[in-house]
Amino acid sequence: MSVKFSLARLRNPQDPDGPRKLYACAQVREEISLDRIAEEIAFSSSLTEGDVLNVLRGLAQNVVNHLADGDLVDLGDLGRFCYKLSSEGVDLVKDFSEDKNTPGTAALPPGAHLPKQDSGSEVRIRHLAQGAG
Repeated sequence: MSVKFSLARLRNPQDPDGPRKLYACAQVREEISLDRIAEEIAFSSSLTEGDVLNVLRGLAQNVVNHLADGDLVDLGDLGRFCYKLSSEGVDLVKDFSEDKNTPGTAALPPGAHLPKQDSGSEVRIRHLAQGAG
């Protein structure tokens, strides 16, 4: 699994008059709909007595997997989950390295009141120039 990123030249919001620097921006690989998540869960389980628990666990695992792949996951009224990166700004592309990224977080639109939780999933962060694979 990997989240791809590109570099964007942005101003530091804490220093708006300062020079623009290059920052990592996560790239969405694909938008995943609630219907697709439902199909994936149905494909990978046969629900019985623990139907609700199975569905909730399946939903949580699929959301984590898609986020780790760099997808935006749309869960209808629940919100749209995506992976956000933070990085140290640099002046030149050649000065940027993946170790300048800080650990990413799953993000929801403003107003969503869900607790943050570490998924424990290992996610590789790769610059788009490195190619797919």
